[in-house]
Amino acid sequence: MFRRILSWVAAFAAILGVTVAFAPAASAADTEAIAKSAGQKWVLKSEATGKYVSTEINDAGNQWAKLRARSDAPGAWERFTLHTDDEGKTVSLRFEASGYFASTEIEDGGTHDGMLRARGANIGGWERFVLKPQGDGKYALLGQAEGKYVTAEKNDTGTDYGLLRARADSVGSWERFTLEKAGAAGIQAGEKDSGEAVPPVAGPAASSTAQVMSWNVCGNINTVSPCNGGKPIGKDALAAGIKDRLAKAASYPNVIFFQEFCEKHAKPVELALEEGPYDWDVRFAPVTYNVDGTGLKAQKECMDADGYDRGAYGVAIAVPDENTWYQAYELPSPAAYVNKEGVTRKAEQRAAICASVPSQAVMYCSAHFSTGGKGWDDPDRTWQPKQAAKLMEKADQGGYRPVFGGDLNVSPPARGFGALTPMYDRYQECDEKNGVYDGADTKDGEKIDYIFSPYTFSACSVQTYVGLSDHYSIHGSVQLPPR
Repeated sequence: MFRRILSWVAAFAAILGVTVAFAPAASAADTEAIAKSAGQKWVLKSEATGKYVSTEINDAGNQWAKLRARSDAPGAWERFTLHTDDEGKTVSLRFEASGYFASTEIEDGGTHDGMLRARGANIGGWERFVLKPQGDGKYALLGQAEGKYVTAEKNDTGTDYGLLRARADSVGSWERFTLEKAGAAGIQAGEKDSGEAVPPVAGPAASSTAQVMSWNVCGNINTVSPCNGGKPIGKDALAAGIKDRLAKAASYPNVIFFQEFCEKHAKPVELALEEGPYDWDVRFAPVTYNVDGTGLKAQKECMDADGYDRGAYGVAIAVPDENTWYQAYELPSPAAYVNKEGVTRKAEQRAAICASVPSQAVMYCSAHFSTGGKGWDDPDRTWQPKQAAKLMEKADQGGYRPVFGGDLNVSPPARGFGALTPMYDRYQECDEKNGVYDGADTKDGEKIDYIFSPYTFSACSVQTYVGLSDHYSIHGSVQLPPR
């Protein structure tokens, strides 16, 4: 509908002899939410021009945000993230500078037919591309709207030098691009060979109490266990729902772990939280899918029947605004599984996010594990213990005091499930009482939501109020000794 409206407006303007310039701009809240996302960023380098692909966001005319392979070095205009709305069959490129997806202008009909611009408000046919490996880290991009390969127009010596157009039937040097990582998925303080950021060493801290909450907000469209009547939860509705929940909570948290969160919820939620007693930072990490035939990963998009882009789908963490370091982690996950209908499906590549709070010398981590059981992505529960091991490793680093949890999708050892036994052996669980590894139910008669720490919990409660979600939230008071 969005494109039809643009076409109607353009046609009417042509009748009147008026030139209409379409130059959308991402909202300030959306832009800031994207900036707080720990998703992996990329840049494209054209083999033909030897230059990086850049989005021309300063062009205020009807060619706003066109893509050209003409930059000598990567920067904000060149960075983008990879997204998918079809489990990695295709990818879409969302450019950091405009906040919009690369779109193929197939209805232009003139000299710029097939021109690429970073102006797609959501993912549709114009924004989907198949990545075709060409060897040596190079790829061709096959546009799905018109079935043409993307070309860098090397021979145009004018203002359209290096212009990207989807117009080639085969792949040559003009259609080959190198895909390069543009920084690790977080704030850097040194880097390991894996590309993961290393936190600064923790300093001393006085004794204090951490009031921690964990809640699976069910922010995406959930067709299995419908939340919000099976409709997508908008950012304003989620922010209001969180405020409502905190008003009913026994204790007001100063750290919150979120799961099933949409990327563009981050800023509205942060602003809603700041109506309370604290200033906050909300950080986000995406769940991904493996991209067909490439070894790459693309961020899973939050679905929305109304066509509004709510950003990627994943986990988030709300911490005091002194936070200066955070890092996304990919948890070990299966590649595929057989669902309850007997159909082989790709598995979500699950995620965790950790953020440090220097004044407390605490590393807080939020995670969402694979779902265990027959017909789900971890049918034999072989991946959950691996995910638990990585979460413990990342929470307990840099000399920080670890506090972590989330929707771990498995019941505790007391109920016959062993995936979390190593966690219980090393740490205290919020609702652990007198050595009994159990706790109140958090979803559909099961306990699957947790808060862990090596330190004593002076209080723990489950808020038996669903709201927009299908999970109860869990709340714990952790007594942090001096460090």
